[in-house]
Amino acid sequence: MASKTSKPNVVDRGTAGGKSYYVTDVTTLANGGVMRETYRTDEKGNKQAKIQTVKVDGSGKITEDTVNTSTATIAEQRDLKNPNSQLRNAIKKQVEDTATDLAGNNIDGTTKETIQKASFGSGNDLINDNQVAAASKPAAGVDLTKGVDESKDGTRTQFPTLIHPEGLAESKQDVIRFDMMEYQPQKFLKGSQIGFTSRDPSQFRNRSIGSVTLPIPSGISDQNSAEWGSNSMNALDIAKADIALSTMQETIDSGNVIKGFGDSAGNYLDFIRQNPAGLTKGIQYAFGAAAAGVEANSLLSRTTGQVLNPNMELLFKGPSLRPFQFKFTLAPRSKEEALTVVSIIRFFKQGSAPIRSKSNLFLKTPHTFQLRYLHRGEKADGGTGLHFKLNAFKECALQNVGVNYTPTGNYATYQDGTMVSYELTLGFSELEPIFNDDYGMGNGKEADDAIGF
Repeated sequence: MASKTSKPNVVDRGTAGGKSYYVTDVTTLANGGVMRETYRTDEKGNKQAKIQTVKVDGSGKITEDTVNTSTATIAEQRDLKNPNSQLRNAIKKQVEDTATDLAGNNIDGTTKETIQKASFGSGNDLINDNQVAAASKPAAGVDLTKGVDESKDGTRTQFPTLIHPEGLAESKQDVIRFDMMEYQPQKFLKGSQIGFTSRDPSQFRNRSIGSVTLPIPSGISDQNSAEWGSNSMNALDIAKADIALSTMQETIDSGNVIKGFGDSAGNYLDFIRQNPAGLTKGIQYAFGAAAAGVEANSLLSRTTGQVLNPNMELLFKGPSLRPFQFKFTLAPRSKEEALTVVSIIRFFKQGSAPIRSKSNLFLKTPHTFQLRYLHRGEKADGGTGLHFKLNAFKECALQNVGVNYTPTGNYATYQDGTMVSYELTLGFSELEPIFNDDYGMGNGKEADDAIGF
């Protein structure tokens, strides 16, 4: 075990909160992990109050992330949740400054990379995924820059972690979380399979560039469907298809196209000769109509009063993509919540916007989203894991964003111009269909213990 204390860093919150000073203790642990403790101090670095403790294991995974709400101020708690805040940046610098010395002077086998990952703790179990993502970028898989024009200067690829309303993180309320990701195209499959690679839903943790967490709204639903349609194939169609397939098979087997066609066609001529006159006449009319370019059933119906049996059947045509619609009422109750609400609206609007290339010759795909319902009740499923009693999602595109600035029917603002409430409507659609094998084993225990997709 080895420990090192950083130098104090100042965070200036201006007229709202003035200057505050902080130091960070970093301690290596016997399992190869690390513990990071951040303190508020005086100007000289004398410790006054511990505001946060974060632990990571030897692989860099966060195992504990606790904010001391009895000593951390509201401003500090908010800053610890915001990866772009002065405080979070100060902690990151303090951890990085200690990482080199500790990595070379500990007997626990703790690496410099593991120590650096300790700077991403937030004190909020809802946003740990973003912290891990920041430590593990760039995302594995497709190289987005290979052969693709770069995005225009000013394109935003990092967004904040936003939670509304205040206090939601500390509550036990179930929530819905939207993680934004840069779009990744699929790769061609090589080898024994033909097609495209599937997107790995677990990789969104490494790809997340920001998130919004909100209470689960009313009226949530899903609709799984597949495309089916009626299809007909009469005797003439069957005969033509059989002759073509038989000819191709004979060509593959022996290389003799003429023999394959002659055998198949001869079998059907024998069939016609050996059957009753009425059937023979009907088939003759059908073949004659096809040769003359006339619709077979029209000629048969006009001359014989009958049609060929269409052998109609409902056949599978393909999968469908699921749409999802959500409606949220965002009513800020404080200046901090007002800033968060504005940021949330901008998060979805800017994230769904097409991206111009630097040359202005191309338009690139907007950012995509991973949606998750999170259950925060019983600890049997991890406490803050997926909500297994609601549907899961594949990666989604945000197809429309609607904002009603006067949902109450009246124009009303706070003193700073913030509307008293906003109604946000989001329309998503999954990028890929749902397949039978996507369901897996539910939550990993039993096949039917989770609804799945």
